[in-house]
Amino acid sequence: MLRFLIALLLSLAGLAAVPSSATAQPGFKMPGATGGILRFPNTNQDEDEGNAFAEAWLKQGILLWQEGDIKVQAFYLGNFVRDTEPNPWNNSVKHGLGLQLSTRVGKHLELTFSGRHDWYSERDTDNTLSGWRFAVDYYYYRHFPAETDLKVGPLDYTSSIFKSYGTLAYPGSLEEDDTNIVLTAGGEYSWEFQVGERDLLAVPFVDLHLSWDRDANNYNNKAIPAVGVKLRKPIHYGELFGGVKFEADYRWVDETLDTGPMLFAGWYKGW
Repeated sequence: MLRFLIALLLSLAGLAAVPSSATAQPGFKMPGATGGILRFPNTNQDEDEGNAFAEAWLKQGILLWQEGDIKVQAFYLGNFVRDTEPNPWNNSVKHGLGLQLSTRVGKHLELTFSGRHDWYSERDTDNTLSGWRFAVDYYYYRHFPAETDLKVGPLDYTSSIFKSYGTLAYPGSLEEDDTNIVLTAGGEYSWEFQVGERDLLAVPFVDLHLSWDRDANNYNNKAIPAVGVKLRKPIHYGELFGGVKFEADYRWVDETLDTGPMLFAGWYKGW
């Protein structure tokens, strides 16, 4: 299975990299992005009561080839995680080097196929792991401008947004001989209101996070719907945001349902 996925990824990259003087786009480009999230509590599970969580990541790519919407990139991905419990897996660093092929489907959907070698270490233990990870990702984004005027005090309705994302990953971890498959997906529908004349948006939203794995791990088999409100400040190729939501965390392996509020803040910046 592992050899097959490696061969498939390299074959896709090789086919895409066949030069075409008519359509290939020359020039050295280094697209990248950084983002992060702070949450309190980390989840509404009993074991996370009082536990604050922080995650930051950085991705830097080198565009190797592009034809239209099809791109081949080599990339570095760094991931840094902390919590206050502290759980070893939530106090860790991961660095990865990989290759990806991405393409757009229509105006709103992007698909990415990637293979990456990761190096993982935990801050407070001697646990270090390394290995390959293969993934198929999608991202869907749709913006709907307001068609009617709507004002609520100082708030002026400007638009609504639907976005959805998901990842199918193999293996599920870097543990030796892990053959687990993990599927995660989520979506959010939001309504944006400009706050007076400021470059600031008040955003009520509903969202849903889903995950499943083949090994039936409780932490990977869940459905979490939520409703909330956030403030969002657009920046060049990104945003700053913070808010509060109320969620229902259902884990079907252990058949538990935990509900409660969550505070969050974060950022995204691309280049």
